Amino acid sequence: MRNNLIIKLLCSIPVILVVLYFIPFLGVCLLICRYIVYYYDRKRISTPYYLVSIGFIILIPKLVQYIFKILNLNTSVISDFDILTNSNLYNVEFIKYSKLLIVLGIVFLIITSIVSSIVDKTKSYVKSYITNQEKRNDEISRKNDLIMKEKREIAKNTNFVICPYCGADNMLTEKVGICKFCRRKIKSK
Repeated sequence: MRNNLIIKLLCSIPVILVVLYFIPFLGVCLLICRYIVYYYDRKRISTPYYLVSIGFIILIPKLVQYIFKILNLNTSVISDFDILTNSNLYNVEFIKYSKLLIVLGIVFLIITSIVSSIVDKTKSYVKSYITNQEKRNDEISRKNDLIMKEKREIAKNTNFVICPYCGADNMLTEKVGICKFCRRKIKSK
């Protein structure tokens, strides 16, 4: 999905910013899509910072106007500054847009940190579970190997002996044993 050019274009910051201005719901959907597309990438982590910084950049003219008002300076020094800061577009639409960007940036930053911590805890839990399972499997295989070695040693030392007293067939795993039928001591040769 990351290699699809259309998806990459739709998930780019400029497109998301434009869509957030005109259709906020679709812009939020594109932000979520960006998080999904760039899940293992650094772009996912930096997106909230872009949103918050652009939100504050939009507020810079209002901040400058506020500073000029506090210092009793004339804003006519900067050409067209009064026109920009006093326009209805800037006062209503851009301020709302700036607030939306800042809020979305902070919300997505919080969500990113929560999801990252959950994913990290889940990864550590899964890793510990896997290592415990591997340790258990290793212990079981060592026990099985030991049992199999013992059985092989017993099989190597197993001899077929005919009882000299009753003539019964016996299998002995040691040098000296007891006949199954007459219960006398017999020796392996």
